[in-house]
Amino acid sequence: MEKSRWDQATDPHTSKEVLNELSNDQDWVIRAAAASNSHTSAETLRKLAKDPVWSVRNNVGSNPHTPADALLELSRDPDWLVRSNTARNPSLKMETLEMLAGDERFTVRKSAVETGRI
Repeated sequence: MEKSRWDQATDPHTSKEVLNELSNDQDWVIRAAAASNSHTSAETLRKLAKDPVWSVRNNVGSNPHTPADALLELSRDPDWLVRSNTARNPSLKMETLEMLAGDERFTVRKSAVETGRI
């Protein structure tokens, strides 16, 4: 029996190739699930960091496997919730975390400080 797209997108054993295919899905929920998957490739996460749906970008920002350059991009996202959740990412470079600690939104600043890293 074939797995559903949701099951594939959320399964940490799904191949990077299949997750890349799912990152192009018309349904943003599937793209968001792929963005959260620990097995999604760095290149796919970089692509998803530019997704038009904030929930997808938010999940990329929360994924500890997201590369530093994509996290830097997300730290400048127009959506404060994306910036706030990116600030909590344990893989965030210190310079990016310090930048978020000076964000205009209190919630983003709070998320950066609550990491205990600054």
